[in-house]
Amino acid sequence: MDIRSKIDMMREERGWSRSELAKKIGISYTALQNWYNEKDYFPSLKVIDEICHVFDITKARLFADIDTAELSGDQMELLDLYDKLTEKQKEGILQIIKAIVLV
Repeated sequence: MDIRSKIDMMREERGWSRSELAKKIGISYTALQNWYNEKDYFPSLKVIDEICHVFDITKARLFADIDTAELSGDQMELLDLYDKLTEKQKEGILQIIKAIVLV
């Protein structure tokens, strides 16, 4: 699912209009509309952070290529915790998981 579609889906789940979302993340309605009208236009990292904040999700969850609605609570918790790790910690965790799974 494309990032714009995900944002729209989460917005609609909360009953927010695009105008309300723009206010919540601190941008103009016109700027938000540009995401949908201009194919190459994308929100800044600061705005992405605000989007994640208002929806109470991590960037990993926002950009995941999977439908998070199909994940269990444990799987979502793992993704959220993984997102908080340093790169070195992530490498270590992946090695541990691979060692367990490939045994």
